[in-house]
Amino acid sequence: LVTGGAGYVGAHICLALTRAGHSVTVYDDLSAGHALFVKWGPLEHGDVRDYSRLREVIGQYKPDAVVHCAASVEVGLSSANPGLFYDNNANGSLTLLRAMYEHGVRAFVLSSTCAVYGEPRTLPMNETHQQAPINAYGWSKLMAERMSRDMAAAHGGTFAHLRYFNA
Repeated sequence: LVTGGAGYVGAHICLALTRAGHSVTVYDDLSAGHALFVKWGPLEHGDVRDYSRLREVIGQYKPDAVVHCAASVEVGLSSANPGLFYDNNANGSLTLLRAMYEHGVRAFVLSSTCAVYGEPRTLPMNETHQQAPINAYGWSKLMAERMSRDMAAAHGGTFAHLRYFNA
């Protein structure tokens, strides 16, 4: 299952997964993505904050893993409207994690961001760099990372966080 699979990064992930032999289902609300980007499996319309819809889709398709790309991403807007970012990125991630673990899905990949690091303290930066976000976008993604770690620890799952510097 690829949330946000109708977006730029999500669509490319769907292509790569399909080329690697996996079946892909896209879950997207199409607020920023495009239905015509969904070419490698079915599109299920839904919001990541909609627990009932997520449970329905996960129950129907029974994915082995979830790749979570659905998010609000406009960094400037995150300062003007932080509540939107905490609701969509943090709350949406928690809702998704709850639904997937309820259905026995234990593998999770988060499309995160380099914004979790904040201002560079050292160059080059690496994965051990201090995490000190400077906006709601970075904080909301760092919260999603923390939640995925905690849920994996509590429920026996695995996770990966992809911190892109420029997509």
